[in-house]
Formats: sequence, C-alpha cells, structure tokens
Amino acid sequence: MIKSKFNWDIQTSEQAISDDIITDYKLTPIITKILESKHITTREQIEMLINTSYINHDSWRLSDMQKAIDRINLAIDQNEKILVYGDYDADGVTSTTILVNTLRELGAHVGWYIPNRFSEGYGPNEEAFKHAYEEGINLIITVDNGIQGHSEIEMIQSLGVDVIVTDHHEIGRTMPDAYAIVHPMHPEYDYPFEYLCGAGVAYKVAQALLDNPPEYFQALVAIGTIADLVSLTDENRSLVQRGLEILNSHCPVAIQALLEQAGYKDEITEETIGFIIGPRLNAVGRLEDAALAAELLMTNELEEAQYLAEQVEFFNQERKDIVAKITEEALVMADQQVQQGAKFLLLAQEDWHEGVLGIVASKIVETYSLPTLILNIDTVQNHAKGSARSIDQVSMFEILTAHSDLISKFGGHHMAAGVTLPIDNVTALADGLKLWMEELATTTSLEPRKKVDVKITEADITLQNIHDIQRLRPFGTDFALPCFALEDIMVHQAKGIGQDKKHLKLSLGEGQLQAIFWQNGHLTSQLNTEQPINIIGTLQINEWNGHQSPQFMLQDLSSTNLQILDYRSKSKITDLNSADTDVAYLIHPQQDKLGENYYYYGEAITQNYEKYVFRDLPSTVAEIKHTLKHVKVSQIYLMLNHQHSVYFEGVPKMDQFKQCYKALMSKGETNLAQDGIQLCDFLSIKPNSLKFILKVFLDLNFIKDENGIITVNKDTDKKAIESSKYYQARLERMEVEKILLYQDINQLKQWIKAELVS
Repeated sequence: MIKSKFNWDIQTSEQAISDDIITDYKLTPIITKILESKHITTREQIEMLINTSYINHDSWRLSDMQKAIDRINLAIDQNEKILVYGDYDADGVTSTTILVNTLRELGAHVGWYIPNRFSEGYGPNEEAFKHAYEEGINLIITVDNGIQGHSEIEMIQSLGVDVIVTDHHEIGRTMPDAYAIVHPMHPEYDYPFEYLCGAGVAYKVAQALLDNPPEYFQALVAIGTIADLVSLTDENRSLVQRGLEILNSHCPVAIQALLEQAGYKDEITEETIGFIIGPRLNAVGRLEDAALAAELLMTNELEEAQYLAEQVEFFNQERKDIVAKITEEALVMADQQVQQGAKFLLLAQEDWHEGVLGIVASKIVETYSLPTLILNIDTVQNHAKGSARSIDQVSMFEILTAHSDLISKFGGHHMAAGVTLPIDNVTALADGLKLWMEELATTTSLEPRKKVDVKITEADITLQNIHDIQRLRPFGTDFALPCFALEDIMVHQAKGIGQDKKHLKLSLGEGQLQAIFWQNGHLTSQLNTEQPINIIGTLQINEWNGHQSPQFMLQDLSSTNLQILDYRSKSKITDLNSADTDVAYLIHPQQDKLGENYYYYGEAITQNYEKYVFRDLPSTVAEIKHTLKHVKVSQIYLMLNHQHSVYFEGVPKMDQFKQCYKALMSKGETNLAQDGIQLCDFLSIKPNSLKFILKVFLDLNFIKDENGIITVNKDTDKKAIESSKYYQARLERMEVEKILLYQDINQLKQWIKAELVS
C-alpha cells in the first residue's frame, strides 16, 4: 500500500447546470462537471466566466476617490512636487509604474521611491518621509501600502505634506489620518469588489485621472494581480484576461526583455506571470533595492530594457542559488524535527538571507505539510528575523499572537507572517509553539488536505477535453486549475527522471497515459507493473517534435493494494529508516534485535505495522509461512540478507557419503588440515561439501572430531543419513532459497499473496 500524502476532499455539487444553459454556452461534459464542482451553475456566473465580458466597476465608487483626484489635480496645477511611495514586491513595482506614468502623462512634477526591505522594511518609513519633506515634496501618494502607517503619516502631515493612501491590505481597527484613503475594503464605501491588488487600485486611480489610460497598464495590473495571489474573480478576472491579451499582442518592451532573458518564447499565460515574470520582479527586492525592477518597467527603450532585464535576471539566478542552499540546509533540520514528532517547524540559523526565507518556508510546508517558521539569526543586531507559512488548519496570525510576549514585531494573516524577536527568545518560542500545536491536535485534525474538483475516467483524458478546459482560463486564487481524481488506473511503467532521478514518470492505463510527479522519484521502487493506483492532479498537453499528447501532472497518489517490493539485489537501497515505528523487521534467530519492532520469523507479532521488512533469509519455509499467516500487511520489502547460498551446492550424493566414510575408516585417523584437500579430490567434491558431510557424520555420531583429527566411531548404531538434523536443515535451506531467492519476482509475489490469504 502507498499512503497518500493528503486527504482528498472530492467536491460534490449541490446544484446541476440546467440543460438550456449547457446548450446556450456549448458546455462540454468535462466543463460542466468542473463548473458544478466549483458551484458555478447560474447563467449570470457562467456568462461572467465564459464570455470575457469586461467588468469595469466605477472608479469613483472607491473611498475618497473624488478627494484624492482633486488633490492630485491641484498639485499638478500648482506644479507641486509629488512623490509616489511604493513597495518592493511585484505588485508594488507595477503599482508604482502605473501611477508614476499616469502623473507624467498629466505633466506632474513627480518622483518615486521604493523602501529597502532590509534597512527600512515594509510600508511608510519615517526617515524616508522626512527626507521627502526636506526635498520639498508637497504630496505623497502611497501605492500597495500605507494603511498601517499611522504614526509616519501623522508625522509627515504635521509638517504640511499631504498623504494619499492607495492600498488593498487588511484594514486594522483604525485607519491612518491621511488626507485621503483609496481602498476597496473601506467600511464606509460600497465598492463592488473588495479584492483588487495594489496595481489594481493604482489603475482605478489612473482611470479617474485619465480619459483613456494606456492599454499596457492592464498588462501591469495582470502581473500585480497574479503575483500577489489575490482573488482571480470578478473585476480582477476581467483585468487579468485583458492584460494577458495585451501581453500577447502588444507586449511592453520591459516584459519582452525580461522574457528574452528567461529564454521564454511561448504564449504568455497566467502561469508565465506566476512562474517567470513575477518571481523575477520579486527577486530584486528580495536581495537588493527593488528600484531596479521599477526602472525596468518604466522604460520604453528596448536597449535600456535589455540592459536592465539582464541585471534582473542576474538577481533572479542569485536568488535561486540562495534559496536552493538554504532549503537544503533547512530540510535537514526539518527532517530531524519531524522524526522527533514535531507539529510546528521552527528552523533558525545564522547567515540565512532574510529576503528569501518566505520562499524557503513555503518549500518546507510543501514537503512536510506542517506550519513552518524560518529565522535568520543576526548576532550583530541580537535578533532573529524571518518568515512563516502555514497550513489551512492553523492560523499563523492567531498562533503568533498567542506568543506575542516573545516577539518584538510581527505582521501577517492566516497563511503567512513576518517575525522579528530577540535571539534569547527563540527556544522559548519553539517550546510554546510546540505546546500550542499539541493542544490544537486534540480538537483539530492536522492531516493535510487537497481539494479535488472532479472524478474522471481514463476515457475523459483527451486532447479535446484539455483544450476545452482552457476556455476557463485564467486560473488562480479562488478559481484554481481543476484538480482531477483518477481511480484504479494500472501502472505499466515507473521510472525516475531528471538529475539524481528525483522525479517520477509513469505510463498508465490502456492508453499509456504519461504522468509526471515532481520530487517523488523515490516512489519508483514502490510501484509495480500491473499495479492499480489512485491519482489526483491536473491535465496538460505535452508537445514533443510537433506531436501533442495528454499528460497528467500528479499532486498525490495512493494504492490500497498489497505491495511486494524486491530489494534482494544488494545494489538496491531502500528509503526506510530503522527508527520508523510503523515498520516491522523480520530477522534470523542468530541476529540481535535492535528494537521493539524487530521479530524473529515465526514469532508472534501483536502490533499492526504499515510495512514489513524481511531483512534476513529465514531458516525454514514454515517460519515465513507462519509470519505471513499472522500479520495484517500492506507493504513488504524483500531484502533477505544471507552470508552465502547453498542452493547451487546442493546435497552430496549418497555414494559420496559412503565413499567418504570408507576413506575415513581405511585411514584410521585423518588430519583435516593436512589431508582435507586430498580427501576432496578423491571424492570429487568442494571443501564446503566435505565440511557438510563431516557435520552430518558428527550429528549421527559416526565420527569423532578432536581438534581437527577425525576418527571413525565403530560403536555407533546404524542410522539413515537423511535422519540428521543438519541434512534436513540443508534441504530446508535449499527450499527457502529456491522460493525466496531464486524464484522470479512475479512468481514469488503470487506465492506470498497465496500464503497471506490461505
């Protein structure tokens, strides 16, 4: 049995789409199932989704929009200095670009500033605001930040500088006393859609200021929306759809240059933004000053864009290297904690780059499905600082709030947070989080869960159906790429691919469906041909040499069938840990038990185990039969260690026993050290066979052995050679080897299964 990593929550539809809607919108069965699983069943919902109807809510309905626009126009009319104050992530730099270019088009005297992640942190910074005042700035407009900047905004406004906040982040108990606050979640206004990103809010301001904002603004909004993981519904969905169209038809030179550096030449989709464009724009701010990313987005000159994009790519590669190194180190630490039963992973070390710890934390959560806090230990500043990522069942905001007495500063939400605390408090925080999780586990299941949209059959996996699914794009937050479940599909081939064979490639079912499971190459050894498995994942089209074929991208797999895994070859290495409590080891009686989960063949096993390792070769077939009849087994590892094999040596013939006895009798006294080889030559047998014959003679009391001097015992009773316990043991050992060592693995599996059910 292969246990799934996740509990699969297969969605059920409470309401079906009516036949007339299916007909009107030409919904195929696969699309119908997907929409029903996502509870999108009304004509209005489907119209909004299928037809790219342009949702463009009235910008003037946003909070304080009229007041903000009037103040901006006044600043332009009076040639006041305006500062656009941005943020260092992809949403922040796209927001900054949109608003700066809008103000430039209006002839404003405008500059821009993005704070440094490490020296200034997120949001309004008092020193930066004071410097703006000293530079003669009259109006500061924040983008993608500001809603939490109470004291900084109060300070700068007391100096006569007005502040307009444009933001989309959670509003606290109170709002800053800014000149104007443009925010889609403002409680005193009724903007129809709450979940704009920072770039989306900046675009709405641009719409209010300009009669016809440049089209490429929507491309920037699409980047900010997808990169910031906000809800891909309603107005956001429309903005992203339009933005993707522009990126593919009139791509801004900055994005062209960025994609050229990445070596990307295909259609630009939401995945292109999520995995190529967004991470590169984010990389600069993670390592250095994000102003470089903003400069790239603001340029219209191809040569300059190529130069800046090259620098951005450099930072992105550096970011990847740093993430890889820290992740490798963090995984070692995490594995140790998991082995000790940890339910919350707090991983801390000196010289971890703070700018990438959120990425590392996400990778650890992906691996272990446990809430994780990654901290850099800064001995110079005497603090630990880093990022946390969570799972659905655990509110990171709640758990850190419960330990706020140990933390100097933190901010975040249910799934993520940033944390700073004194180094001396790290151990106490780890202990506190451990206790908190133990208490939570008594009332809440912490088993990782995966939402599955639709159960399908192999017949549903066609190129046409996959093309049809593309009608529902773009996919993202709150409208995820459909996850499918496929049950009892047969494995035809399983192999590891990629560097170190760390990825799993499968050939499945009657149609030889190709499937990929990233980072799970270790499962190759656990998958047998003609073994049915259950899988969940997404569908895509694989194109190779102009040929297209369906491909299943696995997110999890399981098998309820008995697995018998062949590790009889010493070149094979299992991934089992001898400390695992769900593994039972069957060993030879002459070997020492190394723990409570070690048993001798034939011994009673009262506890149920997930896995059984037949580590040593048993002495008799009866022993292993007894073991198989008295265990509830799901996975068997056949290692069957032994020092030497006797199967091919066989048993000496009766004539050889007789000739040996006569030779010993005639000689009277035989010195094995001197005469042994000569006796082997005479009998035409090997030394091991001679040793066996002599052991049988000793057992039957036919001879005496005094320090290697053999004499015949003339007073013994006549006995059959076959009556010797050593002779019978040899026959048993040969039968054991014949069945367990030298039988074809498929035949051996059938023999084991027969013994299990008999």
